[in-house]
Formats: sequence, C-alpha cells, structure tokens
Amino acid sequence: MIKFFSRFLIKNKIRKKLILYFMITTILMAAASFYTYYNARMLMSQMDSLFISNISLNELQDAVTDVQQYLESYLDTEHSDSFRGFIGSKNKLQQLSEIITEEADYSSNGLLQRDIANMINNYLDIAYNAVQAKRARDINRYTAYYNDANRVFGYIDMYINKLNNELLKENTQRYHVVASRIDIVQLINIAIILGVILFNLVFIVLITYKTTKPIITLSQAADEISRGNFDVPQVEFDTEDEISVMASAFNKMASSIREHIDTIEERALLQNKLKEQELQNLIMKTHLKEAELQALQSQINPHFIFNTLNTGAQIAMMEGADKTCYFIENVANLFRYNLKKLDRAVSLSEEINNIRTYIYILKTRFTDRVEFIEDIEAENLDIQMPCMILQPIVENAFIHGISNMESGGRITLSVRNSKTYAEITVSDNGKGMNRKKVDQLLGKAEEASPDEPSGIEAKKGHTTGIGMGNVISRLNIFYGQDNIVSIESSPDEGTSVCLKIPVSVKEHVNV
Repeated sequence: MIKFFSRFLIKNKIRKKLILYFMITTILMAAASFYTYYNARMLMSQMDSLFISNISLNELQDAVTDVQQYLESYLDTEHSDSFRGFIGSKNKLQQLSEIITEEADYSSNGLLQRDIANMINNYLDIAYNAVQAKRARDINRYTAYYNDANRVFGYIDMYINKLNNELLKENTQRYHVVASRIDIVQLINIAIILGVILFNLVFIVLITYKTTKPIITLSQAADEISRGNFDVPQVEFDTEDEISVMASAFNKMASSIREHIDTIEERALLQNKLKEQELQNLIMKTHLKEAELQALQSQINPHFIFNTLNTGAQIAMMEGADKTCYFIENVANLFRYNLKKLDRAVSLSEEINNIRTYIYILKTRFTDRVEFIEDIEAENLDIQMPCMILQPIVENAFIHGISNMESGGRITLSVRNSKTYAEITVSDNGKGMNRKKVDQLLGKAEEASPDEPSGIEAKKGHTTGIGMGNVISRLNIFYGQDNIVSIESSPDEGTSVCLKIPVSVKEHVNV
C-alpha cells in the first residue's frame, strides 16, 4: 500500500494528487459523520419508544374523562351541545379501546390492558343507556344507569393509573439501560471523530510537505537569480508532475538569462539614444507649433478699416463731434486690440469687451438690422485664451448668417461655467448651413495653413482675414486638445458655435 502510494505521488500530475487527497479526507469525514448520525437516530428511536405507552394511557384517560363530563352535563341540562359532545367523545373512546385491545399481549400489563378495554366497553353501554333513559324522561332508570356508569368510571380511572405506574417503572428501568448505551456510543463517536481528525491532520501535513517542498526549492533558486546570482545549481526533482516541468523550464531560463545579459545591455544603450532623439523631436515639434501659432495669429486684413473710417467721416459731417468722437474711439480700440495683442494670450473678459466694441461699430453702420444679446455668467472671466477668437466667429455670424436680413437679425453671446470649463456660445438666427459644410469646417481645420483662412473664407466686410479653420487650429494648438470647438447648424435655422475652454488655464501663456 505504501509503495503504491509513493509510486502514485511520483507518477501522477498535481491535479490527480489533489483529487485523491480530497477524496480520502472527505470519505473519512463522511463515514464518521454517517456513523455518528446512525447511532444518534437509533438512540433517539429507543428513547421515543420508552414513553409512548404512557402517552397512550394518558390520552385514553382523558377520553374517558371527556365522556363522563359530557354525560353529566347532558343529564343535568339535556342540552343538544352536550349530547353531540357525548356522542363524539364516546366514538373516540371506542376507537382507543379497540387499539389497546389489539396491542395487548398476555403479560401482566397486557392482561390489565384487556381488563381496562372490557370495562370501557361496559361503561360506554351503561352511559349510553343513561342518555336514552334521560331522553325518555325515565328518571329512575337514568339515575340508576348514571350511578352504575359513575362506579365503572372510577374503576377505569383506578386501573389506568395502576397500569400507568407499572409501565412507568418498566420504562424507567429501560431508560437506565438506554442511557448507559448513550454514554458508550458518545465515547465511541468522540474517539472516531478524534481519530479521523488526527489522521486528516497527519495526512494533510504530509501531503502539503510533499507538494510544497519542490515549490519552495524552486522559489529559493528563483530568489537567488533575482538577487543577481546566476550560478545557482540545477534544480531537479524525481517526480513527473507540473513542478518537474517548471523546474526544467526554470533551468533553461537561468542559462538563457546569462546568455542574454550582454544583449539586454546593448538594447538599453540603444533605448537611451532613442529616448534622447525622441526628446529632441518633441522640442522641435514644440518650436514648430509655436511658429505655426505665431504664423496663424499674424493674419490681419485691413480692408474693414477703410469702411469704418469712411462711415465715421460721414457721421462727422451729419452729426455733432461727440458721437463722431465716440465712434472713432471704438474703431481705434478695435484696431488697437487687433494689432497690439496678437503676440500673447488674453483673458475671456478682454475678448468679450472687444466683441462689444465690434458690435457697437456694426450697429452704427447697420442700425436696427442686427440685435446683439449677452447672457454672461461673471465667474471665470479671467481664464486665458488666444487673442482674436470670438471676433472672427461673431463676424461670420453676421456676414454669413444675418447680413442679408433686412430686419430681425440676432446674434447671441452666452457664457456658462462649470467646475472644469467655461462654455462660450455664439449663435445667430441666420440662414445656417448644411452638415457637409459643418464637417468641412471641423474636419479640415487641422489642414488649414497659416496663409489660408480655411472654412468660411474672408471677404469684404471682415476686419480680419481669420476664418473658422484658423480659429479652430489656434485653439487646438493653444490647449493641446482637438475637441474645443463644436458647431450646430441647419439650413434656414441659424448656427451655434460652442467653445469649451478649460478653466485651469488662468495664467499668462505666450502663444
């Protein structure tokens, strides 16, 4: 048996070994549990049978008492409920009498049971005759029957008590015998359980040692290699399981590691050189982006200045100098903003003030053809953004959206704030554009060169040559993201341009 077990440990895989270990321990525990359960059931059955006869006699005595009580009640009151109760209890007592007659043997207690059953039958006949005499209103007869029934009832009660006492003595003796057997069975069960537990502990320790010893040896060798010691001896086992396969693979790995150290060092040198080259490329890309941004922001079309100055001259001729002065000051502010702040980032509030100046000039030129609505939340107006972003968007809204409308044109500028970004929306109720045009504006922004407005091209009426493609490109470069701008538009339903500006950019950033 020991040789078979040792051969099994050597020849089989770990899975089969574990299954065998678990099956042995499980079968042993199941056998011990079943034996304990079987003994407990047998003892419980014997204990239950001890006092069943006493319980039956008590039930019989209660049934006789019920008949006597209903008999007395009916004879006193002649009530129908008492009569029904008498009949029911009489039938029940008759059934119990038949049962004890069938169960009685020819021992002394069995003969006593038969006597009780005979007295019960006699008692039931007398009681029934008393009831019939009462119903016939024969006082003398039912009185005589009642006295006889009462006398027999006393005998029955006395004999039942006598039999109960005899059975109790007999059952007490049997109880002592069963109790002594219970003690013996408990000791046997405890011994079996302790034996199984001890065997399982020894078995588990042995199997665990056999299984983990090769793993520990292998892990120690691996730890030596991890410390840089590649001169560890070959790990070998006499088993044919997965651990033996792992040991063989480990030995090959240890030898191959030693061979590849030089190769790894050479690759490390190459990787360092590549990282340095990548760093230089990143620096170059950064300079290119800065140059691209400067080139994109260098565009300015002075065409609009002549129209506005001409309008100012006409106003000067038609009106007083105050209004003319205010108009020319706004024009000067607009061009001062356009020309002097292209080399640095500006705040959102500066962009909004520039839009107000631009709208004033538009309203001066086109009177009531355009309505400008502001819906601005004051928070986060100090966030940084590239210069000349909102003005080209508002210009496009006017020129390409509502310029052909004789009246009712409306441009809305709204600013909404959240924890992570400010949402700036420029919308108009103009002619709008189709989805293809929107996709062109958004999709080709990255392809727009600094010399091309891109998207919606500049034309007469623009103060700058900056188109939507230019705006989107500068925003993408400035924030390092490509999802800053979104456009919603449909033909004849207006256009809405939304910018999501990160609120974290609040410092001065050179662009």
